[in-house]
Amino acid sequence: MAWIFTYDQLMWDFPYSFQARQKALLEEHHRAFNHFLTERYGSPEAPSPGLGLETAGDCTGIAYLVPEEEEDEVLDSLTRRHGDHYLLRESTIIVNGQSAEEAYFFISDRNHPDYIGKIVPQEVVKIAQNGKGPMGSGVEFILLLSEKMTELGIMDLAVDAATSLLKWHGFGNQQTHRTHF
Repeated sequence: MAWIFTYDQLMWDFPYSFQARQKALLEEHHRAFNHFLTERYGSPEAPSPGLGLETAGDCTGIAYLVPEEEEDEVLDSLTRRHGDHYLLRESTIIVNGQSAEEAYFFISDRNHPDYIGKIVPQEVVKIAQNGKGPMGSGVEFILLLSEKMTELGIMDLAVDAATSLLKWHGFGNQQTHRTHF
């Protein structure tokens, strides 16, 4: 069996079978909008800010315990899903605030051409406002992250800061969604 630590959409949309799903802490890593998202909520012509992991700090996410007989298949599928924007890593996570377990996770590849490093929330919002992909806009992506993370009881500085700025700019309420999307 293998634990898979998730910190983005996979926290609520994990498309594989699993034996357990628990809140978990990955130490020495944190979420950051640090690359251009050119699929799903972005495109090469109109990229959105993509969420990845950087070193330092701590990251709360959701860990899934995958059955041993499906471990290789799930990791191969996740590697294809993440593409060459991310690198597969293994580290210890704290599961449900109690036990230390080895887990796989994906960290941003700093050598990828779409890697933009950690950027300030104002720049995240500027990129999001111009981002558009087949699943929606960069603004919709950030607001969805914020909504789902709130439902899971997970707070995150990068997502919260970008969401606050978007709301300050008038995004994130029903009227804005009806008139802008």
